[in-house]
Amino acid sequence: MKNKILLLSVIKLFAVTITNAQQMTFGFVKNCMSYGRTTVTDELTKKQFFVAERQKKDAANKMFEGATYYSNEKERDIIKGEIAVLSQINDSKKVTEISFINGSKNDFSKNYNEVFDQMIKFFNNEKPFKSEKFKTDVLVFAKDKTYYYVYTFNKIPVIVIANYKIEKEYF
Repeated sequence: MKNKILLLSVIKLFAVTITNAQQMTFGFVKNCMSYGRTTVTDELTKKQFFVAERQKKDAANKMFEGATYYSNEKERDIIKGEIAVLSQINDSKKVTEISFINGSKNDFSKNYNEVFDQMIKFFNNEKPFKSEKFKTDVLVFAKDKTYYYVYTFNKIPVIVIANYKIEKEYF
């Protein structure tokens, strides 16, 4: 009897671990500006995100040239990754971009919606503006000298977190 209970407990723990894997969390979004490079990598590794490229070359946004690129694809095939994280830490400037790409394996709109809903509840000072570069509306939240930008580009929801205002540089 004890063996059956132990086996069921292990199976339940394994199932919970699998369902929580590869999800972006509001905690990471909220706190990533307080992390150093090693902590960012450690936190994403716990969430089963992998370093796809140590120094991103040919980034779509020149601001992320040399950034560390993380993907939730285990085989590190960055084309198939469905959550992409670019993290740029240059001296005191930190910027992290999280893209929620719906791929062939999963629909990450639910994960994005959960994070976004928590952002709306946690931050009460959103201010929208129009991005000429991306031709979309951008919501900006600010708290403790950290700026959170949320927008959709080509049907891909994106959250950008920075420890300084990046409106002119990024958008």
